[in-house]
Amino acid sequence: MKKIRDPALFEKIREFLTEHLPIIKKESPNTVAAYRYTLNLYLDFLQEVSAKGLSDITSLDFTKKNIVAFMDWLISSRKNKASTANLRLVHLRKFCRFLMEENILQLSELSAIQKVEGFPKECADEIKYLSIQEMKLVLSQPDTSKRLGIRDKFFMYLLYDSGCRVQEMLDLNVKCFFIKNGAAQLHVIGKGNKFRATPISNELLEMFKEYCAHFHKNTTQDDYLFYTIRSGIPIKMSSDNVQRFVEKYGAKARGQMPSIPHIHPHLFRHTRAMHLYMAGMPLEMVAQWLGHSQMETSLIYANATTEMKRAAVKKISIKENSVFADDEKFKYKDNGEVIKQLYGLV
Repeated sequence: MKKIRDPALFEKIREFLTEHLPIIKKESPNTVAAYRYTLNLYLDFLQEVSAKGLSDITSLDFTKKNIVAFMDWLISSRKNKASTANLRLVHLRKFCRFLMEENILQLSELSAIQKVEGFPKECADEIKYLSIQEMKLVLSQPDTSKRLGIRDKFFMYLLYDSGCRVQEMLDLNVKCFFIKNGAAQLHVIGKGNKFRATPISNELLEMFKEYCAHFHKNTTQDDYLFYTIRSGIPIKMSSDNVQRFVEKYGAKARGQMPSIPHIHPHLFRHTRAMHLYMAGMPLEMVAQWLGHSQMETSLIYANATTEMKRAAVKKISIKENSVFADDEKFKYKDNGEVIKQLYGLV
């Protein structure tokens, strides 16, 4: 095995990922995994452009020049979106600050790295979302005469209705689908372990009962709501599993309606947010619904172009174009019960 030229660097990478982020900064496993992925990408980039082996990389390779080139590589070679590349930049900045604090990187180099600018955010008119008809077609694809079709249908409907992130869905326990006085809420623990309660359509309540009749006959309230069986043991469903069946149903729907773009789980969240906003839900309530900690994150929906807004209103203004029947009577502006649920008052 070739000797590592800069063992201190790799020791600090290990410390950053196994101690600094999860223990000192109390970052979630998903956040730590994102940092790990970024660092691996950067190391791959260095090897590709410099013809170095991994063992030859040193702290001297963490420079402004290399990071700028890395950002360009993400866009040109890996076809990343600007927002994704910018997130990688945030990760590298924080790691380089850690290196500086550990006396591995010079302050002058860190200062230069901190001045690296990210790419401009994608314009609002690039927001991708499905029309009501497109969403309904995708949701109709699972074959509910089969057990997995019942699961997939319920999962996708709940993913859309709740506006949840995929990981939030996978972390749900049975008890998170909370029923009170015949109405359903979804109790979600989101980013930063923040709790939110989201109102759920009446139609989802019936789907939930059917789903549980097939998948939760003898389980407890603390069991995962969505699971797979491995070696006879139920385990949390993986995001890869979700990605596979969502893409499958998206492809089937696209065969019937070519306007449907490539479907990925997060598109359900964007779609629900846009439908809510264009139906008249105030932006602060959209933020609560989605679990955005920063109001600015939700502004992407408010900054849609006039044509997008006009098109969205047309898509959802007709009764037959509502995904859920009770969406029509659910006038988001002044529904006091919804406000109470979103802000934890009930």
